Amino acid sequence: MNRFPNQGSHRLRKGRQSIPGAYYSLITSTFDRRPILANSEVARIIFETFEWLEAQGRIKWICIMVMPDHIHAVIQLGRDQTLPKVMRSLKTFTARQINEQRGEHGSVWQEGYYDHGIRRDESLNEIIRYCYENPVRQGLVKQAKDYPYWRYKFKME
Repeated sequence: MNRFPNQGSHRLRKGRQSIPGAYYSLITSTFDRRPILANSEVARIIFETFEWLEAQGRIKWICIMVMPDHIHAVIQLGRDQTLPKVMRSLKTFTARQINEQRGEHGSVWQEGYYDHGIRRDESLNEIIRYCYENPVRQGLVKQAKDYPYWRYKFKME
C-alpha cells in the first residue's frame, strides 16, 4: 500500500486544518518517486529552504529527513500561516533550485503531500524517532546516525 500522495491526493485536502502554533508531521514525495533527493547538494537546498521558512517566521522546524524520493519533516506552524501556503513555497522554491542544480526541467514534486496534526496525546518524540529511523527501515544504512541527510534541533541517541 502506497502511503504517499498520488492520484486521489485531493482526498488528502478534505478536512485539512492549519492551526498556527500546532505541530505537524509532513511527508512529500518526488514526482514519479524518482530518487533524486539524497545527495549533498539537493539536501543542502532543502535544508536551507526550511531554514529560510523559519527565519521568515513561517514555521519552526524540529526535524527534517531527506530520503532519496521523499522528505519527512516535523514543524510547528507559524503565525498567520497555513500548511498549503508553506508547502507551496517549499515545493516551488526547491523545485527551481533542484532543477537548476541538476540541469533539468519539469516536475520535481508529486502533487499534494501528507500531513498529520500531532495531538497532545501523541508523543512528539515517537514521531521524530520514526523519521530518524526511516533510513534503517528502508535499508539505506544499518544505524540511523550513519545517514547523512537529516537535521534535528536536538541530539538523537
